[in-house]
Amino acid sequence: MPILRFVTLADVAHLLPVDGPMAELLSSEPDAWADATVAWVTGDVRWSELSLDTPLQAGGAMRALAQATSGAKGPPPGGVRLILIEGNLQIDGALTSSDTYRSSHLVVLGNVQVAHAVVGGQLLHVQGALQVHGLLWGDGEPGELRVNGGLSARVALFTEAYALHLAGGEDVEFLLDEVRGVPSLVEFSSEAAGLVFAPGFFNGIDDGEDGLAELFDRDRVVAAVCSGESPVRSSSDIHNDLPLASDLFADEVISVANILAAVNSDALAPEEHHVRDWFGQTHFSLCRRHVDGDGNPHDDRVYMTVWKTWDFYMGVVQEPAPPTRRPGRVAGKLQRPAPVVPAVPVAERLSVLYRPYDDGVAGDWRGLDEAADPEAHEACTQAWRGVIDYVRRAVGQSRAGYPLYRRLKAEITTKRIERFTQLPVFTEEYNDWWDADKRGTWFDDVWVGARRPGMHEGEFWCRALDVSWENGEDAPGDAEHDAHGAYQIDIDRPGEGREPVEFTYSQRQSENRPPLPCGAADHIARLLRLYGMVEAPLLQAYAEQLAEQAQERAAQAEARRIEAAVHLLATPPLAHGLPDAAVFPPELLALSEEWQAGGQAYVAAIRGYQLAEQVAAAAAEAAGYQAPGWDNDEGAGRNGPNGTLPGDPRKASAATVLQLARVVNRHADEALTERFRQRFAFAPHAYVHLAADQGPSIGPVFWLPDGDGVVARIGAEHSDDARWVRLQGPALTPLPALKGLGRSHDGRCFALSDGTHITTHQGFGGPQIARLPLPQGNEGLPASLGLAAGELGQRCDEVIPFNDGQRALLRNPTGVYLLTPASVQRIHPQEFDEDGPYSWPKNQMQEVGERDDNEDENGDGDDDGDGGEDERENTGPRQLALCMLHMALSPDERHIALGDQDSRHILLDAQGKVLRALFTDDYPHHTRFSHDSALLWANSCHFYNGCTVASRVDDAQDSEGTLIDSEWRVYASATLPGMVIVGDAHGYLHARDDAGKALWRHHIGSTISAVEVSPDGSLLLVGSYGGYLVLLQRSETEMDRYSVGNSPYVELRRWIFWDAEAAPLRW
Repeated sequence: MPILRFVTLADVAHLLPVDGPMAELLSSEPDAWADATVAWVTGDVRWSELSLDTPLQAGGAMRALAQATSGAKGPPPGGVRLILIEGNLQIDGALTSSDTYRSSHLVVLGNVQVAHAVVGGQLLHVQGALQVHGLLWGDGEPGELRVNGGLSARVALFTEAYALHLAGGEDVEFLLDEVRGVPSLVEFSSEAAGLVFAPGFFNGIDDGEDGLAELFDRDRVVAAVCSGESPVRSSSDIHNDLPLASDLFADEVISVANILAAVNSDALAPEEHHVRDWFGQTHFSLCRRHVDGDGNPHDDRVYMTVWKTWDFYMGVVQEPAPPTRRPGRVAGKLQRPAPVVPAVPVAERLSVLYRPYDDGVAGDWRGLDEAADPEAHEACTQAWRGVIDYVRRAVGQSRAGYPLYRRLKAEITTKRIERFTQLPVFTEEYNDWWDADKRGTWFDDVWVGARRPGMHEGEFWCRALDVSWENGEDAPGDAEHDAHGAYQIDIDRPGEGREPVEFTYSQRQSENRPPLPCGAADHIARLLRLYGMVEAPLLQAYAEQLAEQAQERAAQAEARRIEAAVHLLATPPLAHGLPDAAVFPPELLALSEEWQAGGQAYVAAIRGYQLAEQVAAAAAEAAGYQAPGWDNDEGAGRNGPNGTLPGDPRKASAATVLQLARVVNRHADEALTERFRQRFAFAPHAYVHLAADQGPSIGPVFWLPDGDGVVARIGAEHSDDARWVRLQGPALTPLPALKGLGRSHDGRCFALSDGTHITTHQGFGGPQIARLPLPQGNEGLPASLGLAAGELGQRCDEVIPFNDGQRALLRNPTGVYLLTPASVQRIHPQEFDEDGPYSWPKNQMQEVGERDDNEDENGDGDDDGDGGEDERENTGPRQLALCMLHMALSPDERHIALGDQDSRHILLDAQGKVLRALFTDDYPHHTRFSHDSALLWANSCHFYNGCTVASRVDDAQDSEGTLIDSEWRVYASATLPGMVIVGDAHGYLHARDDAGKALWRHHIGSTISAVEVSPDGSLLLVGSYGGYLVLLQRSETEMDRYSVGNSPYVELRRWIFWDAEAAPLRW
């Protein structure tokens, strides 16, 4: 029985092949590799599969061997860097890896047999023989395969600079090798690979011009071999589609024999004297010896041109011997003249000429002798080998009865083309063959256009489909976009003797399109592949469109049914003491019972899950780090402490309840709204998709003094639709003149922007304190940036007035400014390095300006615009436009904190002088000072996660802060004495004390965009990016039974601002 031990690489260094990559790594980087963990197996092993990404995965054969023989309590921390097998390895299934840089390396000191191997990124060394019964795919750097005892495989695919060191012979039935430059099926065209692999493994719509790795979906291939499915076709199917005339040429040199073999082969039909074709950038013609209709003789020859680079002529010249006479009589005797013997060819001479191109112009012909340009010799040899490859395939097709052409005609039929070209994309959008803009369009790498049958300029044109792709690049003198290969399929073309479906093709757009030869194997394979790859997703998209339309009709019918069914038995004003049974129909009362019970059960389940997480985390922290055991490590496949989380059962009836909310809101009655809320607590998870699709961001939000309601911005700061509103009870009042609002820390001073300046006031709308100018956006910028003033610089995205109203901080995309009545001071950014981030295009924006109404934007003479954004173009000045810009003012007004995506978290004094910075690995995103101004909380983010640290403001030496959390991406926050409340991207409020200890959390339902807290902390007002504005109240009795989390707050009211609603909903 084999034995597995976990050792270090240094322990088994004596076993490593001295010429192998692992020995080289250990020798060159001993500090990095000597202590690397090795899974050392002694004895022969037979496993069902082996993933080098997770060799010790739960349920795996290697894991079972390790548990049985290693003596280890669990998987080694940090994983296994090398698997060393001192014996033979047999894998009945697949050897795979998907993770290029973190998978285990493999060294086998014996032989290896495997069904399939799809690897890349790791080092594989087989001392003996490697036998792969199916597919061997080695892909990409820094992967390497080294075999000392010979390789045999049915299909071998080597891509993307994969390193190969093969000794002991190589026996591969179908070799697809773009790495070594050796003869293979894909040396001159990638299309043979499309005949080797099954169609379901192509990677989208790829033209095959960027390498074989891009042609296939590697993840799908890995999944297939892991499940026992073969991604490659059977050998018989491949040979049937791709027969080769391997006996046609003795070798591949340029010789009289090989040229005669080519021109006299079945690549030319018996009645043909010429055949022309092309592959890639090489065009060629074969000419069989003949005399044309004008009496001109033509030698056996091959003509090749590498587009506007080289021309080559290779001809077989037949030279007659000089005339001979019969012997006469002896000297002195009369001799009769002997008859002339007819001349016969006695010699065949090879003539090879070439001419180079200079800037697209052909030069003079010259002989390709030993003294000729070596590059010409190399190019001629390569082109000739491509011609030989083409002829072998064409003759193979001819001998087999043209199987690929028969397949082409069988698969691409009249009915199939008619169905495809009648898709809406070709009948409604790209529906004019004669209009360049509407003739067709690109689908990834492939351009497709369709022509509908009909008359054009007095001539009938049949149905046609054009499939094109970029075939190289335009050469000097070429028409623009001429370097596109094309296949055209015509249906029922007029004329006697026409086939129902005809195929034509061209190497470049400007060329005539002759019929596609029956033996052009690579072209037929490409057409089959490209057509199939384009057709399938378009048909699927159309089917999905029809299904969506059907679903939309069903949804509309259901909405009408619900709308008709949902009603009230009584309408406001409601009599005092009127029971709910007199207001809501019985079916809605029954639904209420289900809704509330389902909501409580769902919240209880989520709380249980979260509590188990907390308990487990606390236990782990108390115990310190423990290496995972065999039964509880990450490979066990568990989904958290309590398994899979439940779904919210209220989703099933969410549409009905939402319609009831609409009905209730039409009456704008507080008592009715409260009845509704008590019967149907809001369910964020039931409406998560509506919030994501229809909700604008809400915030900032401000409570007004003396209970005068709430002022909030609806819509993102950069949106043209953003607006300010005032909410008071059921009333909503638009504030169209308001363009920005802020409040001082003491709550007494408000700053208002009308788009032209800032005014500070005692209270909202109270006596004016001061008038402050808006920035222009280019203040303090070095002239070398070439940035100008403009509209972005006058936006008021955020404003924080100082308590006295004489100063204010203002933020907009161009920076952060300190405003006084007499000045505008840029305080961020202040440093501008040459070629630094503020010179980068991503941090600059050109303003959109209105175009001249008399200008025809499209140049087509038609003004088909609608006056919207399409009528605007970037003609304005360039301005600074920073991402993730944020700012904060300390409550004691002594410090400012700010930053952006490309800066650090920066601390300044109240005059804008930089004091220090906090370094972070992620993007600075948000800051907040503690209530007592002693701490700075700073959040950095990456995608929807982030990192939050805290730093004492007076600690001048702190450049990193103390880690508080490593998950939140914070968008908004507020403080209370001894507490900070932050809102994250996942819709949670989190409360921490000043020491960073977790206090509570509360789920709102979508990414938090604003947090407002009452001075005594009894009320919270929370805005979100899902269009929610939520009022929470502290409860001294129990947690909210319908809100996920463990906070002491319960939900009192929720305003919902969704785009599809006629008016905001109060819930």
